Amino acid sequence: MNRDIITIALQELVLREGKNMKEVQQYLRMRYSIEADELVLNRRLEKILQTEKAVA
Repeated sequence: MNRDIITIALQELVLREGKNMKEVQQYLRMRYSIEADELVLNRRLEKILQTEKAVA
């Protein structure tokens, strides 16, 4: 999967730090002025997790 800003934010904040989606949304809004829907973020996270399972 591409290592874009949203993917990196999800990997860093959710997977490594255990933050929730609201905090990811706030981070993206404040740092990059990106408005991301929670549903979109959840789907992205699912794809990341599926890719990691496939690699492992």
